[in-house]
Amino acid sequence: MKILIITPRIPYPPYRGDKLKIFNICKNLAQKNYIKVLSFHENKKSMEYIAHLRKLGISIDTVKLSFFNSLLNLIKVAFSNIPFQVAYFSSNRMKSKIKTILENEEFDVIYFHLIRTAQFFEATNGSDALKVIDFTDAVSLYLSRFVKIIKNPLKKFAVKIELKRVKEYEKISGKFDTLFVCSQKDKEYLEHKKIHHNIQILKNGFDASYFSPGSLGYEKHRIIFTGNMPYFPNKDAVSYFSKKIFPKILKKYPDSKFYIVGQKPPYSVKKLKSSNIIVTGFVEDIKQEYLKSEVNVVPIRFGAGTLNKVIESLALGVPVIATSVAVVGLPDELQEYIFIANSEDEFVEKVCFVFNNPPVRAKIINEAAKKIQSLLAWEKIVAEFESYISSKVKK
Repeated sequence: MKILIITPRIPYPPYRGDKLKIFNICKNLAQKNYIKVLSFHENKKSMEYIAHLRKLGISIDTVKLSFFNSLLNLIKVAFSNIPFQVAYFSSNRMKSKIKTILENEEFDVIYFHLIRTAQFFEATNGSDALKVIDFTDAVSLYLSRFVKIIKNPLKKFAVKIELKRVKEYEKISGKFDTLFVCSQKDKEYLEHKKIHHNIQILKNGFDASYFSPGSLGYEKHRIIFTGNMPYFPNKDAVSYFSKKIFPKILKKYPDSKFYIVGQKPPYSVKKLKSSNIIVTGFVEDIKQEYLKSEVNVVPIRFGAGTLNKVIESLALGVPVIATSVAVVGLPDELQEYIFIANSEDEFVEKVCFVFNNPPVRAKIINEAAKKIQSLLAWEKIVAEFESYISSKVKK
């Protein structure tokens, strides 16, 4: 098949959630198909990533995204019903580029990555290709959870406006042949809203060749949290754990260390540093950080979709303690290997339990790590996605 992938950001490096997924989709699809990626580039650094994708046999084209133009776009929609996250990526250049590509090449499938690219559907009107969109998360579900915990009145007001706009804008998915989301919960939520007649699941996965249990010995009482730190649910999670939960753990285990691992930590995260709280920033090898830790905590209080940090940790055999929200998208077969904690005291209790029961790790390595390989390896997920779109391609 010939597949055109339209995505807001160059899918490299695969360090953050949205880039991680689209990178692995492109990488695996390119093994048997012709893949052309069309994306925005924002600076010289992002242009350097193109060479990495071309080495994988992926054709890539880009359009300049000007921060100044994006800012103007946000101002223009201040009194409209367009979500700000959509307006930020509004671009006549992108529309023209899509039309030019389709005038010169024919594609079997056009895959739109994230709700932000839905606005470019009209530019593909002349093509007979199968057109699918991958929201990944139900954005309105994420925002509805977010707004409940915001305390700042101005921020709460702004998110309520965006939520109202997104709820209406999600109906644009009805123009596409198929809408994809990453979890059953997101699917059921959007089905209840009746925004599309054909919603399918395209799960989040992991690199099975990289995330496999290792022999590296872990450090006693080492706790880890990983994630893209500018992402608000991650900032909220580490602040909540550092201020409300970790002090209680320190009273029981004074030598405990909490490692906050992830790129671009903002000031609010950096100021959490102490003799027992380490903010690493970006690390080259996240696998080693997991393996050195006795437990992985995921105190996410709002969001949607399935979290990579949970999948990766289980694949490595590292015990996970997480909120119900953080694991809602995982297959039922994996839920039994996760310790659920929805309150401060539950987190303390579960962390202490893992500290006191080393055999827990062996059980996860021997059982969960094997199950997850067969369920969520990217090769399997993308093969299923490829099979689906192939069956729907307009002959």
